[in-house]
Formats: sequence, structure tokens, C-alpha cells
Amino acid sequence: MAIGIIGALAVFSMLLAIYYWMQMKAAQRQTGEVLEKYVGSPTEIGWSDRLVERLDQYEWAKKLEPQLKRASIQLRPAEYTAILFLIGLGVFFLLYKGMGAPIPFSLIIPVVLIPLGSKMMINSRKFLYAQKIDNQLSEACRLLSSGARAGLSIPQGLELVVKEMDGPIKEELGIVVRELQLGKNVEVALKDMLKRVETKDLQVFINALVIQRRAGGDLARVLSEMAATMEERKVIHKTIDATVAQARYSAYLLPVISILMVVMMSQMIDGFFDFFTTAIGIGVLVIFIILQIIGFMLIRKIADIKV
Repeated sequence: MAIGIIGALAVFSMLLAIYYWMQMKAAQRQTGEVLEKYVGSPTEIGWSDRLVERLDQYEWAKKLEPQLKRASIQLRPAEYTAILFLIGLGVFFLLYKGMGAPIPFSLIIPVVLIPLGSKMMINSRKFLYAQKIDNQLSEACRLLSSGARAGLSIPQGLELVVKEMDGPIKEELGIVVRELQLGKNVEVALKDMLKRVETKDLQVFINALVIQRRAGGDLARVLSEMAATMEERKVIHKTIDATVAQARYSAYLLPVISILMVVMMSQMIDGFFDFFTTAIGIGVLVIFIILQIIGFMLIRKIADIKV
């Protein structure tokens, strides 16, 4: 039991060191970009940065990059993949060396859980990113309404929102404003934004702008009423989140508790992992993982109340 605890602490310390190292590299990269912008002389690029830049040119990295950006993860695809690989390696050594698990079992667990955990984290971060935008839509509607009363057009009103607000909505509407300045159609630019961030509130917001632009009418009044409606929806969402918080955290704790039980049983029963070297044991392990995933998804589905 002591060996397992020491191994777990060693893996945790390694992951913590990797995290701070990545934070340091990101800070160094940002500082280099600022210096190059104002000083005008390129900074020296280390071998690790050159390796990361080369890996980022691959197709898998290009597909992963927008997902990380939408999840507000300030890491390059190669850096993020390296962290996942090191976490999987740490879990493998923890199971194999620290707990005495056989190699097939020690390989299957990280190979299955690390990609699954990564996908769940990215989806969760995307949800938080979209939620932040939804929370800012009411203020954006008020600014657009004030701009419409002052005689501003929709593109000019969007520029006002970008100047006055911060956070993710500034970044997303900033993309729309830059596209409009390059000659893109307003409706197309707004619908492209909806493809990047798909939420119900944002869809209502964009549809209102598109319909008012086509049909005309009192845009200021419509946006003012929409702002009040979105504030009411925000209160309802917070009430629902507080009500289903227990079920949501139960979904997160379900796989953690199961893994802890496996660790405890491996320390209490000699040769516990030998069973998983047989065909029946591998089948039981696969069924166990499938049931864990189904249980997690069912609890999340029950706790996901649409408004």
C-alpha cells in the first residue's frame, strides 16, 4: 500500500512539474512575441520550440488546434499531446511498478482512459467557453440597442461591442468585425460565428439581427427586450445548475470511486491483477469500462436540463 501511495505522489509531482514547465514555456513565448513586435529583432528559438513548430504542421495538429482554442487551453497541439503522453506513461508505471498490475492491464487503462478523459475535458471547456459568451450576450444586446438608437448600423454596433467589452465575446465578435472590414457579408459572418460557437442564446441573437436587417423595424427595441429575456434565462440556468449539481458531480466521481476500489482491492488481495491476464478477465475489464462510460453518460443526460 505504501509503494502505491509513493508511486501516486511521484506521478502527481511529475505532472505538476510538467504543468509549470508548460506554463513557463507559454510565458516565454508570449514575451518573445511582444519583444519581437516592439523591438523588431527576432528572439532566439530553442530546439524544443522548433520541434513543437514542426509537429504543429501535421494534419492531426491542425485539427486539434481549433478545439484547444475553443476550449480556452493555452497550449499548442504538440504540447497538449506531449502532456497526455506523459500522463499515460505515468499511469502505466504507477499500475505496473507501483501496484504490480500485469502489462496488458497497465496498457489498456491509460490507452482507454487518457483519450476519453481528454475528450471529456475539451468538451467541458468548450461548454464553459460557450457559457461565458451566453452570459455576455445581454450586455452586448444593450450596447447594440444603444448604438441603434444613436443611428449606428449593425457593423458599427458590433465594432462598439468589441471596443467596450472583453472576454470571449470580444474575440468572437472581433473575428466578425475583421471579416466585415474585408468585405464579407454580415449574415454570412454572423452565421460563421454560430458555427464556431453553437448555443441556443447565440442563435436567437444572430437570428434577430439577420431578420431585422432583412425586414427592418425597431432594432433598438428588439435588442432591449432580448437583453431582458436573456437576463431572465441566466437566472433560470443558475437555478437549474444549483439543483442538478449533486447529480453532475456524481457522474464525475463514479469512475474515480471505481478506480480507487480497484486500487484498494489490489492491495488487499494477493495476485488480484492475475485474473485480468486471462481471456475472461479481459472480457470483464472491457465490460467494466463500458458500464462505467454508460453510467457516466446516463447521469450526465439526466442532469442535462434544456431550457
